[in-house]
Formats: sequence, C-alpha cells, structure tokens
Amino acid sequence: MNKINKYKFYVMGIFLLCIIVLVVKFQLYNITIVRKYVLSYGKLAPFIFFVLCILRPILLLPIGLFSVLGGILFGPIKGTFITVLGSTIGSLIAYYISWFLGADFFKEFFGDIIEKYYFDDKNAFKITFVMRVVPILPCDFVSYICGLSKINVIKYTIASFLGIIPGTFIYSYFGHSLNNIYSKEFIFSIVMIVILTIIPILIKHYKKKDEYMDVEIDPFYRDIDR
Repeated sequence: MNKINKYKFYVMGIFLLCIIVLVVKFQLYNITIVRKYVLSYGKLAPFIFFVLCILRPILLLPIGLFSVLGGILFGPIKGTFITVLGSTIGSLIAYYISWFLGADFFKEFFGDIIEKYYFDDKNAFKITFVMRVVPILPCDFVSYICGLSKINVIKYTIASFLGIIPGTFIYSYFGHSLNNIYSKEFIFSIVMIVILTIIPILIKHYKKKDEYMDVEIDPFYRDIDR
C-alpha cells in the first residue's frame, strides 16, 4: 500500500467509525425513533428531515426507509420533494467521496472485480437514470460507482434527480397510505412496490439466461467455423 492510499485508508476508517457511532447513538435505522426525533423540532421538522436525507447516503441508510418516513411525515408530494432533493445532494457528496478515494484505492482492496461496474461517459446519463429508476443495484452503490467511473457530474446529478423520483414517490405514497391500510391507496402502493421489486429480479433472470445462451452457442459457432 503506497503512502497516499495508506492516508486514504485511515481517513476512510475514521469516517466509517464516525458513521457507525452516529447511526447507533441516534438509532437512525429505527423509523419510529427518527420520526419522533424529526417531529420534536416542530416547524423546523421539514428542514431537519431534509438534512437527514442529505446525510442518508453517507450514513449508508436505505433510501426506501426515508421515502416511507417522508410520506408518513409530510404526505406523498411534499415527502417526495424533500426526500428526492436531499437524496440528490447526498448522492452528489457520495460521488465526490468515491472520486476522492479513486479507483486505484479500491482496486488495492477489491482487485479487478470492481472494473466490471465501470461505465464510460458516453452513456452515463442513460445508465445512471436507469439504475436509479430500476433498483438493480443499491442506490448508494450506484453513487459510489459513478464517482469511480468519473462520469460527467452534471449528467450524473440530473440523471440521479430524475431517476430517484419514481421509486421515492411510490414509497412515500406507501408511507402516507399506512394511515389506512384498508384504503385503495394502500393496496395500490403495495402493488407498485411489488412491481418495483420484481423488475430487477426479472432483468437479472433474463441477463443470466442470455449469458447461458452465449456460453452454449459460442462453441457451436466455433465448430461451424472449423
């Protein structure tokens, strides 16, 4: 490990330690406690929630949890707006954290396996947007991978903002509908969450199927060439 990566390693270690302390101390993984904490600020509650949404990607807390909480606290529209705006800013910070550490740093610990997640700037907007809309990979993992790929930050920010909206709205709508679990809104939100969950599973299934077909077909064509 060279001196620069060694320095980065210590910085990241201290950073992760601080994250663990904050999450455990304030029990940020507990939606009930976070709800009480936000509401305790009265009129400042929307701002406090906004700040938490910015910190969420850095604290490695699930975006779905905060989206649901946003719907519970502020309704589907306002909750979505605050969560999306805060998460976009937070994802931008995560992008620069990854950019600061750099690909060389991660390669030293994870090897060349990390390269399979790289993508170039040519299709950056499209790929980022799709990965945000369809949760094939965890939301925050996408942020850090984009930082390593060093795609255009403007494309990344716009694609992230637009891509986060659909899923956030669905979960915020679900959070709002929890007030009446026998309502049509609750049933609709459950159906949408199921669809959102199934889509990446289907994509992974067909991707594996295509890879299997490639393995089976390639030798056949090689035999024909002979």
